[in-house]
This record gives sequence, C-alpha cells and structure tokens, in this order.
Amino acid sequence: MTHLQPAHPLEHWLSPELARVSPPDASSRLRQLADAQGTLAAGWSSAIAGGPVLALAGAFFSVMSGNPATALVLAPLGAVLMLLGIFGWKRVRSALPRTDKVLITRGPGSARGGIAMVLFLAAIIGAFIFPTLPSAAAKGGSTAVTLVGIYVLTLALLVACIIVPSTVMGRARQSFRLRVKTNPRLRRAVEEDLAVWRDPYGNAAYGPL
Repeated sequence: MTHLQPAHPLEHWLSPELARVSPPDASSRLRQLADAQGTLAAGWSSAIAGGPVLALAGAFFSVMSGNPATALVLAPLGAVLMLLGIFGWKRVRSALPRTDKVLITRGPGSARGGIAMVLFLAAIIGAFIFPTLPSAAAKGGSTAVTLVGIYVLTLALLVACIIVPSTVMGRARQSFRLRVKTNPRLRRAVEEDLAVWRDPYGNAAYGPL
C-alpha cells in the first residue's frame, strides 16, 4: 500500500515560530499526541513524587509513635511506587500514545493553576489546624508537633498530586518537541505517523505543535 507524501516535513511542523503564530487552542495531530503523552506522563510523575512523601510519612509517624512498624511498611511501598513511576514515565515518553480514547483530567493544566489550587487548599486545611495549636501545645509538645507534621505532609502530598502533574501537562508540548528532536526512536515513530496520518473528519494539517 502506498501513501501520499506529506505536504510538509516534520521539521516544518515542529517549528516553534509556527506554534507561536497558531492559536494555542487550535487542534492538530501533533498537539493531540503531545497532550495525550503529557497526560500519561503527568500520572506517572505523581507516582514518582508521591513515593518519597509516603516514605517520609512512615518515618515521621514512626518517630512520633516510637514504633518503627509504620516506616517499615510505608518506606518500601514508597520506594516501589517511585520505581514504578520512573519506569512508566520513561516508557510513555519514548513512544507515541494511543489517541483513540479520550483522556479526561480533572486537575489544573499548568504549573500556575496547580500552585493556585494547592495554596487554596493549604489555606482551608490550615484554617482548621492552626487554631487548635495553642490548646494542643498546652496538652503536650508532641501533639502540636504531630499536627504541624500532618499539615506539612499534607502539603507535600498536594504538591506531588497537583503541582507536579500540572507542571508536566503545562509543558507537554515543549517537552514533546524537545524529545522528538533528541530521541531517535520517538522521532521515527512520529515520522511514520506523519507519513500515514490523514484527518478522518476533514483536511486538518498535521501540525503545528
């Protein structure tokens, strides 16, 4: 089976200048691939960032309780979670994602949006915790330290689950462009896709990115 030659080479569609003059909400095949890959990578980035938080939580509660059991359970789980995240992160970023299924995300799609959401949630949680600190300190220093520790761990979890993935998604297109230019395997996959892809609904172009 023969395919028509693409109207433009891949390097044309990868041009940052072309992307700058194109509306950011305009759809293209390259943007669809980059956004889908970014969404998958964002999920794995949460696992990478969440693993250390899990291990830190285990260490904190073990220290506060004097019982090492929590650390012995949560530290290995955190390490496994981080390793799985690294494996998945590398795998999805080196291959083209499937685009026949819509990936739905509920969180913010940029670092700025992620930071704003975490600050908002941190303020709400802090409004419940900080008023109780004086009475907790009066009962014993360890109670207040536990409350502050829980608050810090909650913030760390919010960073891992919201800010980190939203940053990855916000940079999905720039990151995809860089990897296509530096990763021969990914570039070959995109060039093969360019050679065979045709807009099923009209005459949309392959790019820009």
